[in-house]
Amino acid sequence: MATIFGTVVLGASALFALATSIDSFVAPRRFGGRLGFAIAGADGLNEVRAQYGGFFLAVAAAGLAGLLGAIPREAALIVTGTVFGGLILGRLVSLALDGGARHYNQTIKALFFIDSTGLALSLAAFLAER
Repeated sequence: MATIFGTVVLGASALFALATSIDSFVAPRRFGGRLGFAIAGADGLNEVRAQYGGFFLAVAAAGLAGLLGAIPREAALIVTGTVFGGLILGRLVSLALDGGARHYNQTIKALFFIDSTGLALSLAAFLAER
């Protein structure tokens, strides 16, 4: 059952993913720099565009497809939940291996919040849609 909450979560996730994709395609050096990457050449530019531009464009497309009814909304929410869940899991493992967040920049610290919130909202919306 489609809910307003699910629509908002899918819409916000799709917009976030689209903005991430566009930013990494248009300005990969700046994008990478905010994440602590030093991009040395065409290989690095290609990797930022592929890993962030292409991947997040696909996530945005899944969210839009769910909103438009081209795929089940639950499937789109599984995509967003999987992405945010994988990201926050990786961040938490890294946090433990790095001995805390004291050396992380503000962008990375903000991404802990964004990814955990994205996971929680995707899961809540998925359950509300069932």
